Amino acid sequence: MAAGDQDDEGNDIGASDEAPAGDDVEVDEDSDLAADEIQRVSDDIAHLRPLLSQAVTAQWRESIGRSLMTPGLQAAIAQNLLPSVRMNLNPKLFRALSIMPERQTPFPGLRADSYIFAVNALTRARTYEEPDPPSSPYSPQLTTVGNYFANDEVRIESFSDLTKAIDILVRKTEGLQLVWRGAKDANWGIHSSLYRRLLRINGVVLPEEDPQGDQAFPDEAQMVAAEKQILRTARSDWRFDGMSALETFARLQHVGGPTRLLDVTKNPFVGAWFAVEDDPGTDEADARLTAFATGPVVAHGKSAPPSSQIELDADWGARTPPWHLWTDATARQAVDWGTGARRRFWVPPTYDPRIAAQNAGFIIDGVPITSGRIRSYFKSNQPGESPTYWNRADLLAASCVYAKTFKPTRTPRSNQFSLAPTFTFRITAAAKADIRTMLIARFGYTRSYIYPDMAALSDHLYKSDLPGPEAMQE
Repeated sequence: MAAGDQDDEGNDIGASDEAPAGDDVEVDEDSDLAADEIQRVSDDIAHLRPLLSQAVTAQWRESIGRSLMTPGLQAAIAQNLLPSVRMNLNPKLFRALSIMPERQTPFPGLRADSYIFAVNALTRARTYEEPDPPSSPYSPQLTTVGNYFANDEVRIESFSDLTKAIDILVRKTEGLQLVWRGAKDANWGIHSSLYRRLLRINGVVLPEEDPQGDQAFPDEAQMVAAEKQILRTARSDWRFDGMSALETFARLQHVGGPTRLLDVTKNPFVGAWFAVEDDPGTDEADARLTAFATGPVVAHGKSAPPSSQIELDADWGARTPPWHLWTDATARQAVDWGTGARRRFWVPPTYDPRIAAQNAGFIIDGVPITSGRIRSYFKSNQPGESPTYWNRADLLAASCVYAKTFKPTRTPRSNQFSLAPTFTFRITAAAKADIRTMLIARFGYTRSYIYPDMAALSDHLYKSDLPGPEAMQE
C-alpha cells in the first residue's frame, strides 16, 4: 500500500497502474495526512461504500499476509489492488486509501496489525480457504433434486396441514425474517432464470437422467460475465441507460428476462398459491413451498447481525452492481456473498402492479462458495446411517444459493458456519386442488388478483375458449 503520493523514482502510486512492485517506497512527509484526518476520511469511505470498503480490506489483508513484509510491498499492493476500486470512489477518498496513519513499523507507512476498515463478516475466511473445483459429479444419493430436501421436509396433504405447518414455523422462528417461494414441482431446483439459462448453455444434465461424470454448474464468475453482457445490451442496444443495475434487472425479471434475482414473497399463502397454481403440466406432481430466513440464528448472548434487507443506496443503487466489484472469493466472503449467511432481500419500487399484489421481493445472493470444510455440515445420510455428504454438484442442483435445510417443526439453532436456515414443505399432488379452492375462498387469491395487469389478461384471453361458429348470425 502506498505510504505517500510518489515512490523514489517519482511515480504517482495513488493514481497510476505503473507503480514498480520491486522498489522500496519512500514516505513523502509533506503529503502524509494526519492520523485524525485519515480516520475521518476513512469513515467517509466506509459510510459511502461500506460493502466495497469491506471487500477491498479483505483483499488487502490477504495480500499483506502473503507478502511477508517484503520490500516493495506497498507499491505492489497499490499496483495490484487499488486500481480495481479507483473508479468507484471519488479522487479525494481514493487518495486517502493510499496512506496509512503510522510509520513506527519495520516497513515505513504500514501498520501490520491495523487497517483502515474492519472486516465484519458473519463467516470465517478459513472456511473457504480451499474452495471446491467448479465441476463435480453427483453423489449416489442424489437421484432426484427432491432427495436433497427429503430429510427435513414436512409433508402437506390438505389446507389444514398447510395452515398448521405455517403457524408452527412462524412460532419457532421468532426473530428471523422469513420470505417464501412456491414451486409447482417438488423436484425442481431453486434456480434463478439466469442460472437456469447458464445450466443449459453449460450442458448440465439433471440427476433424474442419471448422468455420469462431472457437471459444470455455473459459478459466480460466469454469472457476473453474463450480467455484464446483459447490462451492455440493455444500455447500448435498447437504450435503457437511466437506471441502476438492480432496477434494470428487476424490470427484466418481471417480463421473463434472465437475471439472478429469486422471486419471493413475504406472504406464505401467496407462496403456496404459486406452488399449487393450476397447470396441466404439473398437476400430477407434488409441489414445494420453501421458507428462507434472510439471516442466521444468533447464538445466545451475541448481538443481532445487520439487516439483510437492502435499499438503493450508494452500494446497491449504483450503475455497477456491488457484487461485480467483489472479484474473488476473499472479497465475497468478507461481505458474506455466496456464503449462505446473509440472503440480501430487496423490495423493489411498485413500478409493476404485481409487486404489491404478491407482496413480492427478491433474494439476491452469490453462487455458493463451497469447500470441504463447509460441506461437512451438509449430511445426505438418513438418521442412524453412516455419515455421507452432498457434493458441490448436489448443492447447486438443489439451489443456486445456499439452502441448508432445517426441520420446520423444531426451533433452529445457531451453527458454526452462520448458515441462514431454509425450511421446506412438500405439498402432495392430491392436495393441490383443495388448497387452491381454499386460497380463493379465504383470501380471494385468483389469477387475476395475483397477476393484475394487461399482460396476464392478454395471456388468459389467448388461452380461453372463445365462441365458435355457433355464435355466428344466421
